[in-house]
Amino acid sequence: MAGTVGVGVALTSLGFGREILLGMGAPVLTAAASWAMMTRVWRADPPALLPAMVRAFVLKCLLYVAWVVIVLKGLAVRPAPFVASLTASFLVLHFTEAWCLNRLMWSAKRD
Repeated sequence: MAGTVGVGVALTSLGFGREILLGMGAPVLTAAASWAMMTRVWRADPPALLPAMVRAFVLKCLLYVAWVVIVLKGLAVRPAPFVASLTASFLVLHFTEAWCLNRLMWSAKRD
Protein backbone atom coordinates (compact mmCIF):
# COMPACT_ATOMS: atom_id res chain seq x y z
CA MET A 1 0.00 0.00 0.00
CA ALA A 2 2.79 2.40 0.81
CA GLY A 3 4.23 2.03 -2.69
CA THR A 4 0.88 2.85 -4.28
CA VAL A 5 0.47 5.91 -2.11
CA GLY A 6 4.05 6.97 -2.87
CA VAL A 7 3.49 6.77 -6.62
CA GLY A 8 0.27 8.75 -6.26
CA VAL A 9 1.95 11.46 -4.25
CA ALA A 10 4.75 11.63 -6.84
CA LEU A 11 2.21 12.00 -9.67
CA THR A 12 0.56 14.92 -7.90
CA SER A 13 3.54 17.02 -8.93
CA LEU A 14 2.40 16.63 -12.57
CA GLY A 15 -0.73 18.66 -11.91
CA PHE A 16 -3.16 15.77 -11.46
CA GLY A 17 -3.00 15.80 -7.67
CA ARG A 18 -6.68 15.96 -6.89
CA GLU A 19 -7.67 13.35 -9.47
CA ILE A 20 -4.85 10.97 -8.54
CA LEU A 21 -5.50 11.17 -4.81
CA LEU A 22 -9.26 10.76 -5.23
CA GLY A 23 -8.65 7.80 -7.55
CA MET A 24 -6.39 6.16 -5.00
CA GLY A 25 -8.60 6.87 -2.00
CA ALA A 26 -11.20 4.15 -2.41
CA PRO A 27 -8.78 1.33 -3.37
CA VAL A 28 -6.39 2.08 -0.50
CA LEU A 29 -9.15 2.23 2.09
CA THR A 30 -10.97 -0.85 0.83
CA ALA A 31 -7.74 -2.85 0.58
CA ALA A 32 -6.84 -1.99 4.16
CA ALA A 33 -10.32 -2.85 5.41
CA SER A 34 -10.59 -6.10 3.46
CA TRP A 35 -7.12 -7.23 4.51
CA ALA A 36 -7.98 -6.61 8.15
CA MET A 37 -11.21 -8.58 7.69
CA MET A 38 -9.46 -11.46 5.90
CA THR A 39 -6.77 -11.90 8.54
CA ARG A 40 -9.35 -11.73 11.33
CA VAL A 41 -11.63 -14.30 9.68
CA TRP A 42 -8.68 -16.57 8.78
CA ARG A 43 -7.50 -16.68 12.38
CA ALA A 44 -10.99 -17.31 13.75
CA ASP A 45 -12.44 -19.75 11.18
CA PRO A 46 -10.49 -20.49 7.95
CA PRO A 47 -13.41 -22.21 6.12
CA ALA A 48 -15.49 -19.03 6.59
CA LEU A 49 -12.97 -16.97 4.63
CA LEU A 50 -14.31 -17.60 1.12
CA PRO A 51 -17.90 -16.52 1.87
CA ALA A 52 -16.57 -13.46 3.71
CA MET A 53 -14.34 -12.57 0.75
CA VAL A 54 -17.24 -12.88 -1.70
CA ARG A 55 -19.41 -10.58 0.44
CA ALA A 56 -16.53 -8.11 0.77
CA PHE A 57 -15.94 -8.11 -3.00
CA VAL A 58 -19.61 -7.39 -3.71
CA LEU A 59 -19.55 -4.59 -1.16
CA LYS A 60 -16.35 -3.19 -2.73
CA CYS A 61 -17.97 -3.19 -6.18
CA LEU A 62 -20.97 -1.25 -4.89
CA LEU A 63 -18.73 1.21 -3.07
CA TYR A 64 -16.59 1.76 -6.18
CA VAL A 65 -19.63 2.50 -8.32
CA ALA A 66 -20.88 4.99 -5.74
CA TRP A 67 -17.41 6.54 -5.41
CA VAL A 68 -17.03 7.00 -9.18
CA VAL A 69 -20.45 8.64 -9.46
CA ILE A 70 -19.83 10.92 -6.48
CA VAL A 71 -16.40 12.01 -7.67
CA LEU A 72 -17.18 12.46 -11.36
CA LYS A 73 -20.59 14.09 -10.92
CA GLY A 74 -20.20 15.80 -7.58
CA LEU A 75 -16.61 16.97 -7.60
CA ALA A 76 -16.20 17.61 -11.33
CA VAL A 77 -12.69 16.22 -11.71
CA ARG A 78 -10.96 15.36 -14.99
CA PRO A 79 -12.14 11.81 -15.72
CA ALA A 80 -9.07 10.36 -17.46
CA PRO A 81 -6.51 10.76 -14.63
CA PHE A 82 -9.11 9.84 -12.00
CA VAL A 83 -10.19 6.63 -13.75
CA ALA A 84 -6.58 5.69 -14.58
CA SER A 85 -5.55 6.19 -10.96
CA LEU A 86 -8.55 4.27 -9.63
CA THR A 87 -7.99 1.38 -12.04
CA ALA A 88 -4.24 1.13 -11.47
CA SER A 89 -4.58 1.39 -7.69
CA PHE A 90 -7.36 -1.20 -7.61
CA LEU A 91 -5.40 -3.70 -9.71
CA VAL A 92 -2.12 -3.26 -7.85
CA LEU A 93 -3.73 -3.51 -4.44
CA HIS A 94 -6.01 -6.39 -5.45
CA PHE A 95 -3.02 -8.43 -6.67
CA THR A 96 -1.06 -7.45 -3.56
CA GLU A 97 -3.89 -8.70 -1.36
CA ALA A 98 -3.99 -11.97 -3.33
CA TRP A 99 -0.23 -12.44 -2.92
CA CYS A 100 -0.41 -11.72 0.81
CA LEU A 101 -3.37 -14.05 1.21
CA ASN A 102 -1.44 -16.78 -0.57
CA ARG A 103 1.48 -16.28 1.83
CA LEU A 104 -0.89 -16.34 4.81
CA MET A 105 -2.42 -19.62 3.71
CA TRP A 106 0.91 -21.25 2.89
CA SER A 107 2.37 -20.24 6.24
CA ALA A 108 -0.57 -21.93 7.97
CA LYS A 109 -0.03 -25.13 5.96
CA ARG A 110 3.62 -25.30 7.03
CA ASP A 111 2.77 -25.00 10.72
